[in-house]
Formats: sequence, structure tokens, C-alpha cells
Amino acid sequence: MTFYVQGLSGHERMPLGEIFKEPVVEKTAATASTHAINEKKQHESLGKQGQQHSAAEAYQSIKQLPQAPVVLIAEQIMVSPVVTLEPQASVDEALALFRTRHIRHLPIVSSTGLLVGIVSERAILHHLSGVTENYQQQALHSRVEPVNQLMKSPVLTASRDTDVRYIARLFVEQRVGALPIVTDDKLTGIITRSDVLSAVMRHFVLELWA
Repeated sequence: MTFYVQGLSGHERMPLGEIFKEPVVEKTAATASTHAINEKKQHESLGKQGQQHSAAEAYQSIKQLPQAPVVLIAEQIMVSPVVTLEPQASVDEALALFRTRHIRHLPIVSSTGLLVGIVSERAILHHLSGVTENYQQQALHSRVEPVNQLMKSPVLTASRDTDVRYIARLFVEQRVGALPIVTDDKLTGIITRSDVLSAVMRHFVLELWA
């Protein structure tokens, strides 16, 4: 399982610690009893403890049943082959693909097959409407401009054996909408948020982190 940052200047391996936030768990202080339990309440409590013990035994017996963990990897849910554009393709060409292929992200691939960027439908619409990502008004742009003027580069990518749980976590924490999958520096697939949701529906026993 490997994440990369890939762009015009090549690719670089990205350590997990630089991608994901460290979990923060606050320590809890011990609590003390505020009043004594009288004899009647103690008797009732012992009865409840017996019921809880029986329930715990039943729960343990279920836990001991053989269970095969379901861990999905990127190549099992990725879309392949991938619809792509070359850097000099026009904004109008990108719009045509968004409309006919019903996709929202287009990887930009050089003539030699290297992934150099990615452009989203949202970025194109902001570009044409003259509204920035921060919703500031600016001059309208042309539909004949090349997509390399709009693409995001470098791009975070992952290998085919990446655990889908890490990809889902990446989408949530980094607000990423699509993740290209690369093999030997070549684009081999792409995973979007919709692909992850579809995988959860198909594999409803998918083990997720608590």
C-alpha cells in the first residue's frame, strides 16, 4: 500500500503520517462513588450483574465464531480503463466528456502516458462562470483554453493494493473527490467517493475502523 504525489516533475512517495491526521484521544479521570449503596440496592445490583454475565457469555460465544475479515483493496473497486485528456485539450473537450461519460473528474495524461494533473467538473464550471473557489466574481473565461491551465498538479495517487479504508479516510479528512491509481508511474484506474459508497453497499460486512 503506497501513496504518491505525481505531477509534471515526476512522482514522490508520500508517508502516511503526512497525509492523515493523528487521532487525538483525551485522557479520562477516574471517578469515585458519591454515596454508598444500601443492602436492597446491592441485592438488585447483584441480580443485574448475573444477567449481564449471561449476556456477556452469549456475546463471547458469538465472537468466537469463525469470521473472515473483509478488506477491500483499490484494484477491486477502481474504474478501469480511465477516461483521460491530454494537457492541451480544451475546456470545451473536457465539458463534452463530463456530459457524455457522466463523470466528474478527468485525469490529465501526457503523450507518454504519465499522469500530470487532474481537473474536476466543478473547477471547469467555476472557470466558465467567472466565480472562484472562494466564490469571488472575476472575468469570464474562454471555452477554448487548455485544461492544463485549470488542472490540479501535482496529484495525490495510490497503488493498486491500497486498503480502501485508507482511501475513504483520505476522502473525508482531505476533502478529496477522486484518487487516481497508478502502477509503475502509469495510470491504471481511478476511485471516486461514489465508488467507495457503492463498495460499502455491496460489501455490507466491510470491516471499518471504530
